[in-house]
Amino acid sequence: MLVYGAANPDIVHHVDRLPGPGDDIRSDRWFITWGGKAANAAVALATWGIETRLTGLVAGLDPLGDALAAALERPHLDLARLERASDEATRHCLVLVDPRGDRTIVCAGYEGARWSAVSTWEGIEIVLLDGFAGQAAAAVAAEARSRSVPVVWLDCPVERTGLADWVVWSAHEHTVDEARASGAGFTVLTAGAGEIVTFGAGEWRVAPPEVEVVDATGAGDVFAAACARGLYLGWDPERTVRWAAAAGAALAAHGRTGGLPPTAAIDPLSEIA
Repeated sequence: MLVYGAANPDIVHHVDRLPGPGDDIRSDRWFITWGGKAANAAVALATWGIETRLTGLVAGLDPLGDALAAALERPHLDLARLERASDEATRHCLVLVDPRGDRTIVCAGYEGARWSAVSTWEGIEIVLLDGFAGQAAAAVAAEARSRSVPVVWLDCPVERTGLADWVVWSAHEHTVDEARASGAGFTVLTAGAGEIVTFGAGEWRVAPPEVEVVDATGAGDVFAAACARGLYLGWDPERTVRWAAAAGAALAAHGRTGGLPPTAAIDPLSEIA
């Protein structure tokens, strides 16, 4: 599996409330972890035992880049193509999480970001793309299509859906009409804890299992990773979406503090999705 897109360190603060204008708030605990849509998806796939390569955003040879590399280090995740350069500053995000699991994210430094080329396609059976990578992701999608490699595309631009086998969109950013007109084989509209709608070979709806949310940061990214996993395992689309809904819910219930939820934590939830 190749995952291409944004990988950056997240500086996560747990606060008693999210700030408003003029607020002076305090953090009761904080930590640095991996972040970025592609990194969240790649860590999920590796956690589920799928050999995964991560590349895309070029990081710097700086302390934040070191923190990112250390946080990502784990079995089944190949970081050899995660490029770092001395003339780049590592991008990062500040994540504020309140006691209800609601969050505010501030991303820094993405203007003028540099993206790696995919140097080899040997052994790549599926590509998962992060729409944050813009034109660089589109180029990877076009190359994958020319090689008949299936593409799962998180936050795919509307005009590029014809290059994707699966598109994962947020219902807060895309409409039902856009999803019905999508050129992808399957297009999924997610809505956090709300109903998930899938378009392609008919339309069907899945209600995510109810969980007590700790931190939902990355839940949509994990959902997309689960769609790629279902494609990899040869599952039918409805089974894939139900498991993906359970994976997103499991992440929201656990947060990323202790790593991402394993399949053993997701399987029981998928039975009630």
